[in-house]
Amino acid sequence: MAEVVSGAASTLLANLATKSFKEIILAYGLKDEIKKFESSLRTIDAYLIDAENKEAKNHSIDEWLKQLREAFDDAGDILDEIEYEAKLNEVVKMYGTICTKVRRFFSYTSNPLAFRIRMAHKIKDMKQKMDEKIREGRDLGIVEQYVNTPTLEHNLAWRETASSLSFRVCGRLEEKKEIIKSLMTQKLEANSIDVISIFGIGGLGKTTLAQMVYNDTRVNEHFDPLMWVCVSDDFDVKKLIKKIIHAASKRENVVDANSSLEYMISLLNQNLHSKRFLLVLDDVWNENHNKWDELRSHLLEVGGDKDSKIIVTTRSRKVADIVGSNVVMKLEGLPENECWRLFTKCAFQEEKEEEKYPRLKQIGEQIVKKCKGVPLAIITLGCLLRSKSHDENEWRKIRDSEVWNLDQEETDILPSLKLSYNNLPSEVKQCFSYCSCFPKDYKYDGTELIMFWMAHGLLQPSREEEDAEDIGELYIKKLVSASLLQVEANSYPYFDFKNLMSFRIFKMHDLVHDVAQLTMKESSKTRSIVQEGQQVEWTSNKFNYLRVLHLTKGVELSLLPDDCFATMKKHLRFLCLLGCPSLKKFPDSICKLQNLQSLWLDEFPKNMKNLVHLQFLFFLGIKITNLSSMNIGRFQQLKSLYLYCSNLVSVPSAVSRMTTLKKLVFLWCDELVNFEDEEEEEKQYMVVNNLNLQLFYITGSRKLDALPKWLERVTKLQYLRIHTTGIKSLPTRMPMTSLEQFYIHDRQKLSSLPNMDLIHNLQYLEIFGCPTLRARYNKQTGPDWPKIAHIPHYKIY
Repeated sequence: MAEVVSGAASTLLANLATKSFKEIILAYGLKDEIKKFESSLRTIDAYLIDAENKEAKNHSIDEWLKQLREAFDDAGDILDEIEYEAKLNEVVKMYGTICTKVRRFFSYTSNPLAFRIRMAHKIKDMKQKMDEKIREGRDLGIVEQYVNTPTLEHNLAWRETASSLSFRVCGRLEEKKEIIKSLMTQKLEANSIDVISIFGIGGLGKTTLAQMVYNDTRVNEHFDPLMWVCVSDDFDVKKLIKKIIHAASKRENVVDANSSLEYMISLLNQNLHSKRFLLVLDDVWNENHNKWDELRSHLLEVGGDKDSKIIVTTRSRKVADIVGSNVVMKLEGLPENECWRLFTKCAFQEEKEEEKYPRLKQIGEQIVKKCKGVPLAIITLGCLLRSKSHDENEWRKIRDSEVWNLDQEETDILPSLKLSYNNLPSEVKQCFSYCSCFPKDYKYDGTELIMFWMAHGLLQPSREEEDAEDIGELYIKKLVSASLLQVEANSYPYFDFKNLMSFRIFKMHDLVHDVAQLTMKESSKTRSIVQEGQQVEWTSNKFNYLRVLHLTKGVELSLLPDDCFATMKKHLRFLCLLGCPSLKKFPDSICKLQNLQSLWLDEFPKNMKNLVHLQFLFFLGIKITNLSSMNIGRFQQLKSLYLYCSNLVSVPSAVSRMTTLKKLVFLWCDELVNFEDEEEEEKQYMVVNNLNLQLFYITGSRKLDALPKWLERVTKLQYLRIHTTGIKSLPTRMPMTSLEQFYIHDRQKLSSLPNMDLIHNLQYLEIFGCPTLRARYNKQTGPDWPKIAHIPHYKIY
């Protein structure tokens, strides 16, 4: 608990230290009050180090910590209120009418002097509460301790392969062979489906074994379709049928939560009738016989081939019996030699490297024995020790940790996972714990996860030149390196930017998710709502302090209450309504969300013009022909703009004046024909205020024949991807000296690439489906090959 509270304190202190907040409190004359509160907060933060060591032996300290956590939450809400009022004043000053300005000046809630007095009292009360907690802490025997927190290495070495299937697999070949043999065995009985169950304790590799079978060439040739469905705790038959339909059709949103069961069965029949299918039900917990019988009867009803099969993975032998398994495979621990082979793949950089370090090898063998043949334990500890750079003392600490001596039940958290969590930097621990706000088996989008952490104030730059999004990238890399997050293979094939986490999909093992839940001590106030395919109950007090509202995958929502966003206006920072297909209109109260940082929508709200403090905007599938209609030029704090708009025809020159924009992405904007050029006075403005764009990506715009000319003034571009467009040439004076990755794909009409011999930082070049370019830059015969010969990684095909 102390660690969680310490994280909350660090977040508060980081928020107080930001340049923008310092400017706000200076403008409101609250500098002295905030300085006194910050002093008390730092004292408490020093108490938390000692509290962490003593809380296990003193339950009074645990209660003190809970009260402190609530006090920190209240303090955060006050800071939100100050920030909200400052941003609202800025909007009114820029765009408000005279009447609005006069009304606000004479209002008790928004008059600057009245607001300053009210906030000063709140901050004073907040400081007194902190001072009272300091006195209580002293009475409990807690003393101040100060330590120098090491900074997280920014140039973090990591291997994406640590999450790939081939990397994680050692052994299990006999088990795989046995399951495939059972799958290929012909069944003579009608009106039944063979079920093969794989069961065993968590972390043994049940899912990995099922993946090995599922991806086998023989299995893929024998069955069609193959369907993979993650079940977890919620064995809702209707939801499962919906998932099976999506898996069979390989399309999302074929049905929504409002679809009737009869309609779903008809779609299931269309996809599976007379076909020999393989269905994998992963991580099943249901021990209700009736629910299983209902699902099986629906699968039989659609008339699949009699040789169709189902694979079930579960931790429960009872589940294996309930599903009527024809084959039950109890998974045991890996043999000792396979355990060591898996460990060395994770803990050392090179093959046979362990032979150079005999002492580490000896310690490593002792650690592997403690893992008792559980692959997940071996992988997480191997990845942890890899980060210790052959430091014998660090390896001994892991081997000799008291965590190994804790009483261990089969259903408990693995000691190896506790050790991996304990060894995370404190700031990364917070982000890891917040991953538990998402359901098990959730596929985390990298950008989404970073925005989610930002909304909770977990990504605070320590230096002015740092960017919160870059810190989020670093934290994801750390979690992947620790094998606490796994990179999904082929996350987004068209977004394959090397080493960029924001364009990847991640999964978390269900046992790792249990650790995240265990370490996540939530506030008494609801801060996050993450829902998939459920009805939303609009209870006003539940939404008052919300920072994240994330509704995805067929949420039953056709109408939002008129005042729904008014209750969240001071705190909401992340709003995603991509999973509400029936929602066609947004209430006017959306314009009150002045603290909103990221917005994900598939419908265009006409009343969002005042959300000028947005930093991340994602429009997926909206019907809009020109961005001018949404006053895009107003969003001068925007850092990322993603547009998936099939009707978009033109992009206004206002985009070229958005100096904070770092990522600009156009996805399948089929009708896009041009980027409007700037007027002469605008060009002069842009020379003085260069764009900071770092990533430009466009795909699916076949009618577009030229990139925007203002790219000639983008001096910091690092990532450029052009895919399936009608572009004939690049801007001739386009500065590419900062470019690190350049991808050109699929039927491009480009005949040449400018300034390639001047791109000294380029690490990755990929040219595919462009015959003219392939001829020019071919290694053997291309006349322009010398211009790209210096690039370390290139593919031309």
